[in-house]
Amino acid sequence: MNRSIQLMAGTAVIATVASVLVACGKAPAPVQAAPQPTGKVDAARLAAIASEPGQWLTGGRDAGKTHYSPLDLINADNVSRLGFAWQLETGTNRGMQATPVIVDGVMYTSGPAGRVYALGAASGKLLWQFEPQVDFKNARSACCDIVNRGVAVWQGKVYVGAFDGILYALDARDGKEVWRADTIVDRGRAYSVTGAPQVAGKVVVIGNGGAEYDSRGYVTAYDLETGKQAWRFYTVPGDPSKPFENSGLEMAAKTWIGSDWQSGGGGNAWDGFNYDPELNLVYFGTANGTPWNWGLRSPGGGDNLFLASIIALKADTGEYAWHYQQTPGERWDFDATPHIMLATLPWGGAERKVLMQASKNGFFYIHDRATGELLAADKFADVNWADHVDLKTGRPVENKKLVDYTDGKPRLVFPSGVGSHNFNPMSLSAKTGLVYIPTSHTGAVLTALPPRTGPRVPGRGYAGVQIGFANMLANPAALPPAIRPLADPAFLRTQPTIEFSGQLKAWDPVQRKVVWTAPPRSFEDHSGVLSTGGGLVVQGGLDGKLRVYRDTDGTLLKEIDVGTAIVAAPATYTVDGVQYIAVPAGSGGGGWNIWSPANVASKKGNANRILAFRLDGGTTPVPPDLPAVAPIPEPPAQTGTAADIGAGAALFGANCGGCHANMPRAAVPDLRRSSAATHAAFNDIVLRGALQPRGMPRWDDLLSEKDADQIHAFVISVARKAYEDQQKNAPAASAPALKEGHL
Repeated sequence: MNRSIQLMAGTAVIATVASVLVACGKAPAPVQAAPQPTGKVDAARLAAIASEPGQWLTGGRDAGKTHYSPLDLINADNVSRLGFAWQLETGTNRGMQATPVIVDGVMYTSGPAGRVYALGAASGKLLWQFEPQVDFKNARSACCDIVNRGVAVWQGKVYVGAFDGILYALDARDGKEVWRADTIVDRGRAYSVTGAPQVAGKVVVIGNGGAEYDSRGYVTAYDLETGKQAWRFYTVPGDPSKPFENSGLEMAAKTWIGSDWQSGGGGNAWDGFNYDPELNLVYFGTANGTPWNWGLRSPGGGDNLFLASIIALKADTGEYAWHYQQTPGERWDFDATPHIMLATLPWGGAERKVLMQASKNGFFYIHDRATGELLAADKFADVNWADHVDLKTGRPVENKKLVDYTDGKPRLVFPSGVGSHNFNPMSLSAKTGLVYIPTSHTGAVLTALPPRTGPRVPGRGYAGVQIGFANMLANPAALPPAIRPLADPAFLRTQPTIEFSGQLKAWDPVQRKVVWTAPPRSFEDHSGVLSTGGGLVVQGGLDGKLRVYRDTDGTLLKEIDVGTAIVAAPATYTVDGVQYIAVPAGSGGGGWNIWSPANVASKKGNANRILAFRLDGGTTPVPPDLPAVAPIPEPPAQTGTAADIGAGAALFGANCGGCHANMPRAAVPDLRRSSAATHAAFNDIVLRGALQPRGMPRWDDLLSEKDADQIHAFVISVARKAYEDQQKNAPAASAPALKEGHL
């Protein structure tokens, strides 16, 4: 392709369930190594990044976050020589999702819960490490793992949001804390932070997650130097007896009819921030509403602004500039939080400064980033919830009879809540003009539930809907009873033939079409992407492979087995004239994919690493297979009555089951394999935080001694059943597993 594509550089433009962190050993001790970290990034340098092709100054390299590098020392002709350069073993085994920032030979990146690492980018030697003292209490109500999606480096500081909502500014030289700010407005509600901060002029902006529970979404800006709050923008209306916190909410309130504002509303901005220094606008997307069920959330109807929307604010003041709602009356978990990219495209015979997003809802959106005008909205994946988007009105033309489950009937909806494209970064190549999108093709069966009974429990949510992933249709017994009719072959024959898979797609944003598609993998497998001036597209996978494709046609040029699942997007840079490709490795982001058969973690564990590769490197070290899991030890004598066990089962499902799946292969302990000491200290662990330093939160504010006793009775009953089955089938079958234990 020969059209001109510009990547944005400053003002010169394009362009859950987890509550514990399990250690797999101690992190390496810091090693003194040159160069010394300085973190020298500012507006002028970022605007001139074209003159420094070997740097990677933001999470997406440039100001537009295109995840493209012009480097071509590694290219389609010599990529067969790509090999191992170095690795850093972090000593953790939860999700690694951040794309590193590389400045002057120093790499800055983040790990689970908001840890930060600074290391020599040519050697992998650890220069310093920051470990926030995280209060894991909020992990009791967190959707999708304790991951962290990156840091911002600016004028000698490294900014990171810890999982418990504390925003830190660190000295880039040594990792020492400069200031901290508590970003959470109400710790009685379900808030957590997993996204990367966004530097926007004089402030750093951060959002939060929690839309699955009882939170009310907002974003907050803090002074870069002092950490003092500059402004806060709420994304959904609050208490109607109080004044609106911003001008946009007066408009939004008219679109929530009959809603219960005390439920929170959702609309959190948990990822997908960007900033245009020329317009001084900060952009972000918002999540689903709470509850999911629109009929319960807003019984009188209405679009429910600003759910599932892209919002632009004036960076200095937080004043509303414009918005676009992708999914009015959102009810399918179609967050508008995926990667937002800024670019300049040839459009209608002129250059147009645009904002682009491949959304969870299956449409690829292009907006004028100054005005918000919708320029394009096209399906890039399997979609049945809407036929198309009317560009004149900006509204989707929904297939309501097909997908609206609020009438109480089950509906099969594409895409599922996983999204056609989620947080995993896409990449725009200035060389080809193509956007490389990690996509997921899967649907969900949804059935409305009745309103929740009883008072609201702090930190708890109610979706108001029963969910079954469409790939479960082959096994009707695995579906909730109300959904099983949708597994009937007669019904399935009426549906479009859709392959459940994860696919890397090359999308032409100007011609508005798919150019090529890589061979499909598991639908859970849609890791972040890098493209380069060497004609390469690089993507990892849950199967532990790093793959390099030709950018023009998707031909697989190189595959490296690293033996650890990769979710993050790679980065590339140079040190002393040598080009490296680096990527954090480690699965996470939701219990539904961490230990699936498609994930190499089920065989080799999930010991987190940061890996780098170079031409003529060595053989990549691959972790050995996990040892066979030890047999289930004989549990203690059963406690409690049958009624206690039943009550404990309900309490376990509501409070514990999101993390403790009680499987031999899991990121958190299989409680069936608890030691005698664990059983003896059960209530101290659950209620009084005996293992809180290792990641297990305390529950004494929500659970009583009787509750804990009943949960323990249920755990013992499950353990005894498994033990008895094991004895009947002796010798015990063995399977790979992680060691029992928390942080």
